[in-house]
Amino acid sequence: MSAEELTVLLILKRYGRMGRYSLSSVSGMGEGVIRRVLSELKVQGGAVRIMRGGGAELTAKGEELLRNMLHGLGIEDIREVNGFFQLFKCECRKCYASLIMRDINEDSVVRLRDIAIKNGSDAILFLKYVCPPQNRFLILKLNNYLDELSIDASRELLNLGNISCDKSVMVVCGSRSYQLIRSLINTVISI
Repeated sequence: MSAEELTVLLILKRYGRMGRYSLSSVSGMGEGVIRRVLSELKVQGGAVRIMRGGGAELTAKGEELLRNMLHGLGIEDIREVNGFFQLFKCECRKCYASLIMRDINEDSVVRLRDIAIKNGSDAILFLKYVCPPQNRFLILKLNNYLDELSIDASRELLNLGNISCDKSVMVVCGSRSYQLIRSLINTVISI
């Protein structure tokens, strides 16, 4: 499964029924790419339903495909988040937070950051949920807690999947959904 397909599935899950033009605008991919991806997803066991009046929507099979794809990559959950814009000094319009099934080694943070930036992110954070007595998100390599910088961002991450002790979280920010999803995938597979 490609970053293009994952991007379309995530957008349809978040926003519901959308036409090609809207999908193109939100994702940052061309309308021709969207048309091809929707066609491929429809053929792949009906992951999307193309509506007569226009637009496409995610089916139950599409949600299952999305879950399986994310788990295959080692991602437990991924969501668009808004509480991180104030943390970064960039012109970021979108941020995605993902709960990672793999442990992020603090010694590899710089290498992983470079992979994320090379693949389209403008900013990235690697965090670990530290349990008792803290119960807080530690920003790896900086050794600061996220709630010291932004309580809103910290609260937003608590809504991700099953946050538990020592879980790793990655937040990527930039301008286009497709670039961020591609960046996220390539970074996660490099952990």
